[in-house]
This record gives sequence, structure tokens and C-alpha cells, in this order.
Amino acid sequence: MWTIRRDYRDLVPLLRHRYETGHPAVVALRRQAHDVRLTIDAGLQVRVTSIVASYARKSAGKAAAVVIDPDTGELLANASYPWPDMGASESDADNAEAAADSLLDRARYGLYPPGSTFKLVTASAALRQGVDPGTTTFACTRLPDGRVGARIKGWNRPIRDDVLDTRPHGTIDMHEGLVHSCNAYFAQLAVTLGPEPLVGTAARLGISLTPSKTSAQRVRETLPQIGYGQGDVVATPMRMARVAAAIASDGVLRETHWEQQTTARSAEPDVFLDRHASRLLAGYMRDVVLTGTGRSLKGHRWRIAGKTGTAELAGRESHAWFVGFAPYGTATRRIAFAIIIENAGYGGASAAPVAGEIVTAAAQSGLVQ
Repeated sequence: MWTIRRDYRDLVPLLRHRYETGHPAVVALRRQAHDVRLTIDAGLQVRVTSIVASYARKSAGKAAAVVIDPDTGELLANASYPWPDMGASESDADNAEAAADSLLDRARYGLYPPGSTFKLVTASAALRQGVDPGTTTFACTRLPDGRVGARIKGWNRPIRDDVLDTRPHGTIDMHEGLVHSCNAYFAQLAVTLGPEPLVGTAARLGISLTPSKTSAQRVRETLPQIGYGQGDVVATPMRMARVAAAIASDGVLRETHWEQQTTARSAEPDVFLDRHASRLLAGYMRDVVLTGTGRSLKGHRWRIAGKTGTAELAGRESHAWFVGFAPYGTATRRIAFAIIIENAGYGGASAAPVAGEIVTAAAQSGLVQ
């Protein structure tokens, strides 16, 4: 998967005429302005960095958040914690390892299992295939061991919902599956869709479903788990923020950029979802906040829409995610965002409050209106 791409075309004259320092093309390049103007909003960047650091220190000490403008693709804030301690000594291996870890930009390059936030991708893959979300229903039942979930024909391993889901969801559609974050629903949806729609949709978003060299086979083997963001699936917070941004902007997918663009953007939009599908999914995300797993943000002034995620890890506490946008509905300006708090447990409990504070900070900066 791409994590960074660079365009070196402007440097071609230097390569061609590297032995001709007085060549007009070299002179022109040397004389042109080399200022870099960023899209980052300085005030919001300071606030988001402080918020992320505060919540990271309450758990395992590592977190990241991305805030983008869904209508332009501009990066407004990018926070990764911990950050380098400029006064620390690297005289021993532990300090050197900690220093190297702090240099990782987790927001752009940290690869994490997205957990239930990936259900937005599975839902998008289904809608792109013309699936009717209201009539496409699956059962979530009581398993023999007492857990809630489903058994899928052809897979020996049962699909289990969260241990705190003590009551089966019954036969539900996509709306209820997303609002209640039902693993059983999205596992069965993924199997019904098959590998190709999920692979194609994830590829459009720059998200990796498996690192295996025999990727097609591995995707088929882990298809139910892929449906709810587990298995081998990994994504960066920036990629997940881009998913939310596409849903917020009537299905238009934009590349995120952090340098102010001096040339006009392409007139041809990259349509990821049609308007009806994107608005339907946006409404589901709003209901996640009003009545579902993100309801701790229900009373927030700026009508947050989002999706919680609790990414399970072997032998460690889960990563807490919240992905979304604000305001939902009519707005002059809005933001999209993704937040991860490493090893902090439930997304609705640990990451959703971060989203609330970030949206408030963005509104104070005039970026949410």
C-alpha cells in the first residue's frame, strides 16, 4: 500500500544539466521561490496535539489524530504522540528505541487493525455493488458458549460480538448492524459479497487487507474477519479519516494534501460512492452517535456523525478508534477526522471523547460552521 508519494518532476532540469550550472533552466529553478505553505491550521494543530497527548497519557502513552477538510482534502491537523524528547540521552538501547519510536508519525504511517471502523468500508463495498441495505438482513444469535454472534457455513470458527453484547441482535439490516456495531452482520455481509468487492474498495482507499504474498487466498480464508476490520487488515488513521471525508462530501474521494495547492484541482471528481449511498451511510453514522455505540457524543453541539472501533490484539488491550465528521447535515464548513488511542480499550469510551474535544476546538477556530 502507498504511504507516501513524491513528485520530482521539477528537479528534472537539475539532473539533465547537472554539469551546466549556468544553463537557463537551472538558473530559473534556482531563482524561483522555494517557500512551503502548509494547509495546517496552527491554532487547531496546537489544540489537537494537546488533546491527543492528554488522552494518550491516560492509557499506554501512544495515540494519533488526523483532521482534514472533506471538501478540499486539506490536512488541518496531524498529531502523533509521543513526540521526541530533545533533551533525552541515547546512551543506552532503551533510550535509543524510545527515541526511534517517538519519531514515527503514527497519524500518517502507523499501521493498525481498524476494528469496527472498517465496517464503513464493508458497507461502502456493498453499496457500490448495489446492495439494498434495508432488505439485506442477517441473523445475530446466541452461540452455544453463551456469547452473541453467528456461525457461517463453510467456516469452522464462529463469529463473536463483543463480550459486553449480552443480547443477540436478532435479524437486522445494515443500519442496525452499523449502529450496534454487530460483527456477525458484517462478517456475513463480507462473505455474501465475496473477496473482489472488498479488495477493490479497500484498494481505492489505500487500505491493505493482507500482507501475504498469496493475498487472494488469504483474503478468502479471512473474509468474515475482514468484514469487521480484523484478520490481517491494517490502515493508517489518515486513510480512515479519508473514508469519513468521502462519506461527508457526498461520496467524493479526495487525496489528502498538506501543501497549499497553487494550481486548480481536476474538474473530474473521483466518485467513491454516489450521493444517495453516501448520504445514507452518513445518516447511519449519525445514528451511531444518537442511539448506538457512540452515544456519549449525543449531546454535542456540532452534530457529530461517526463510527467507533475496538481493534482486538492478541495478549494486549484493544486499540480504541473513533472515525467521523461534523457537523452532520447542512453546514458551511465541516471537518472529518480519525482518532486512535493505543491499548485504551473501547472506542466509544476512550476515543469518542477525544473526537468531541477536537470538534469543539475546530469550531473555535472557525473550521466548523
